[in-house]
Amino acid sequence: MKRLIISNVWTISILGSLVIFFGGTAAQDRIAPSSQMTTDLARHTANIAIASVFRIFIPAKNRSGTAFVHKSGRMITASHVIEGCSSQEVTLISSRGEKFGVKKIVIDQDRDLALVTPDGKTNAPSLQLSSTDKFAIGLQVSSWGYPAGYKGQKPLFMSGYLSGIDMVESRDGKNTARWVVNAAFNNGNSGGPLVDIEMGEVIGVVSSKLAPLPKDVESALTALKNQKSKFVFERKLHDGTRVTMSEAQVIEFVLEYLRSQTQLVIGYAVTIVDLKNFLGSQGIAP
Repeated sequence: MKRLIISNVWTISILGSLVIFFGGTAAQDRIAPSSQMTTDLARHTANIAIASVFRIFIPAKNRSGTAFVHKSGRMITASHVIEGCSSQEVTLISSRGEKFGVKKIVIDQDRDLALVTPDGKTNAPSLQLSSTDKFAIGLQVSSWGYPAGYKGQKPLFMSGYLSGIDMVESRDGKNTARWVVNAAFNNGNSGGPLVDIEMGEVIGVVSSKLAPLPKDVESALTALKNQKSKFVFERKLHDGTRVTMSEAQVIEFVLEYLRSQTQLVIGYAVTIVDLKNFLGSQGIAP
């Protein structure tokens, strides 16, 4: 049995494995200290996504969300982000801080999708939509967006996995498929792109996080929201305007905010099939 003698050796034991770094010049096989040991989850989509993803801000309704640029020049988002809003109420903000108004809004509540037409040329790149609609469970995905409470200029990156498919009932009672994603979606991320990390293509649109409410609790919150009493609280909105709230409405507001902070690290995303069908209904090629 030959004995191997190495001078100038450092050893590090990690989880029972022996990693040897060779110093000196006699060692033939070396492990470079600069070797990449982690996976770059953002991959090549980072530069495009940061420029393509916009913040949607509706100060009059104290609401915000995320949108991303389609190759048509219009922006894709979730319908619940801007439903009930006029185009004059919506502002689009780029990662460079540029602000754009909106000329036109088209929504599809059943699919939870919307198209927004900016009032000027954004000169932002678009993210490529996937050419396939078949994806394996466990596929690693990412998204970019503006979660509520985040004040930074550039969209935040998050990653996760496709966990499965669920059927979600729309307001009209229609069932539609949604991706179930194991990722930390929060209020404000709605409308962001769901990206296949390996291919760098959009395979869906972030719809919501999973924070379910029993029917009776939902009814109780609605009752509080509609209740009026003598106690009055004045709340200042983002745009500086003030609204008065009853005692019950204050309780509902606080409870709803606490619910918004709940995170089960599971969320829903609209599928690429519904996204392409929605674009097709507007005469837009994917």
